[in-house]
Amino acid sequence: EDAGLVKIDLLGVRNLAILQKTVDLVEKTKARKIDLENLPYNDPATFKLLAEGKTMGAFQLSGTGMTRYLKELKPSNIFDIMAMISLFRPGPMQAIPEFIARKHDSSKITYFDPRMESFLQQSYGVIVYQDDVLLTAINLAGYNWEEADKFRKAMGKKIPQEMEKQKDKFIEGCVKNGMSKAAAEKLFSIIEPFSAYGFNKAHAASYAVIAYQTAYLKAHYPVEFMTALMSAEADDAAKVAQAVAECKSLEIPVLGPDISKSDVGFTIEKDGVEKIRFGLSAIKNVGQAAITEILAACGKTPFASLSDFCQRVNLRVVNRKTIESLIKVGAMDEFGQRAKLLTDLAKIKNGGRAASAGQVSLFGDGENLTENNPGNGNSEDLTLAETNLPQWEKELLGFYFTEHPYLKFAKKFEEKVSFKLGQIFDWANLGQKAVVGGIVTSIRRTFTKTTNSEMAFARLEDDSGKIDLVVFPKIFDRTRHLWVEDSAILTTGRVDLREDEVFLIVEDAVDISEAHLLQVERIEAEAAKTVQITLPA
Repeated sequence: EDAGLVKIDLLGVRNLAILQKTVDLVEKTKARKIDLENLPYNDPATFKLLAEGKTMGAFQLSGTGMTRYLKELKPSNIFDIMAMISLFRPGPMQAIPEFIARKHDSSKITYFDPRMESFLQQSYGVIVYQDDVLLTAINLAGYNWEEADKFRKAMGKKIPQEMEKQKDKFIEGCVKNGMSKAAAEKLFSIIEPFSAYGFNKAHAASYAVIAYQTAYLKAHYPVEFMTALMSAEADDAAKVAQAVAECKSLEIPVLGPDISKSDVGFTIEKDGVEKIRFGLSAIKNVGQAAITEILAACGKTPFASLSDFCQRVNLRVVNRKTIESLIKVGAMDEFGQRAKLLTDLAKIKNGGRAASAGQVSLFGDGENLTENNPGNGNSEDLTLAETNLPQWEKELLGFYFTEHPYLKFAKKFEEKVSFKLGQIFDWANLGQKAVVGGIVTSIRRTFTKTTNSEMAFARLEDDSGKIDLVVFPKIFDRTRHLWVEDSAILTTGRVDLREDEVFLIVEDAVDISEAHLLQVERIEAEAAKTVQITLPA
C-alpha cells in the first residue's frame, strides 16, 4: 500500500470446476440445462440435505465440526449459510451455539443496543461480519466511513498504540451518543476479539452462493455431482475414499476400475440404475500416458483377455508395473483371478508393438512379476495370494474398495462398541467416554517436547468411517505393540474436538482377540447418549 500498489488474491477454487463438470454431466445424461446463476434460494431439498449432515463435497460446509453445527442449526435460508461460513473461524466460533439457539427460539433474540437491530436482524442479533463492526462504529460511536475503516484495520492488525487510541475514541463516541461508559466498554470487548477473523459480508455471500450451488446439485443430481467430485479429487486417495463412503450412504453404486469400460476420470453408467465407474487416473502407478494408450488401444472393442491386452497396447508405454497395478485393483477381473493373472503375466511372451525393438518377453525370460511371487498357479498358492486383495487395493487406490477388513471382525466388535465411526455425529458429545473399534490404517510416532517421551497419533477406520486417535506416552508405553498398520483393535477414550475435526484421546486399547477384557455398560439418557466404561485393574 505504501508503494501505491493494489494487492489481489486469486483463489483457485476447485469447487467451481466440480460445479461446471456436474452441469455438463446433467446435460449429457439427462438432457437438462442448469443455470447456476438463477437457482431458487428457497429449495427445501437443499436445506434438508444440509440439516441431515450430508455435507461431503459441499463448499465450505464439510468437515466434522461444521457438519455437527449444521445438523443442530438446520439452516433454512441463504443467510444462515452465510453466517455459518463466517462464524466457523477462530474468534467468532464461540458465538455459534448462541446463534443456533436464537434461530430456534426467537424469544432469545436480543440486541446489545436497539440501534443494532437494523443491521443484525438477519443474524438474530449476533455480530457475524466485519460489516457489523463497521456499522456499530458508525451508528453507535459516530464514526464516518473512513474512520470506521481505519478502526477495522487497527483491530485486524492488532497495533497496540493504535488500538488504545481507537478504544478511547470508540467509547467516547458511544457515550456521546447516549450509552453509558460501562456499556460502551463491554461492547468494545465483544467486538475486539472478533474483528481480526471476521469475514466481510460480500465475501461471505460469495462463498455462501457457491456452497448453496454445490449442495443444490448434490441434493437433486447426486450421481452427477459425486462423479464430478471424485474426478476432481482423483489424485487424493483420502478424499476419493471419503466420496466412495458417501456414495454408499446415498445408495449410489460405485463400480471398480475396468480396462474396457473406465475412462480417465470417473464416469456414469446406466443399467437400470445409475452407477459410477472408477476412473483409471485414481490408480497409483497408472500415469496419463498409459491411460491414453489403453483408451486408444481399446477403442470400441473391449479387451478379450490379458493376452489380448498385451498384444494391443504399446508395452513401452504400458509397462510391467502399470499392468501389475491394473490387475491388483481388479481392472482385469473379467479375465480371471487376480493372483492367477499375475502369474500368467510373467509367462506371456511379447507379441505386441514393442517386439520390433528386440524385446523378447514382457519382463525378460524367467523374470517374475513381483518380489512376492503369487505362486506357480496351484490352487493353494492362488487362494493364499487372493487374501492380499484388500492390501493391494489399499496400496494402489489408497483405501479398501471391495471389502473392508473390519468386516471380518464386525461381529466381535458390535457388542462392545458405543457406535460405529460413521455414526459419531449422532451419538458422540464432546468430553464423552466412548468405546470404538476398527482397523489401524495409519500411525505416526513422535516425542513430547517436555519429557521427550514417545507417543503416537493414529487413525482408526471401520467400514462406515474413521477417527483420529491421540495416544499419550503413558498409554502408548503400555500398548505400543498394538500401534501397527492393519491391526484390529478396540479402544476406549474421550471424544474431543480440534479445529473442525473430532478425535479420541485414548485411555486404553486392546487387540480384538482380547476384547473380552473391556467391560462396557451402556447407559441411555434422554438429553445425551453416554457410555460408562469399566476397565480391568
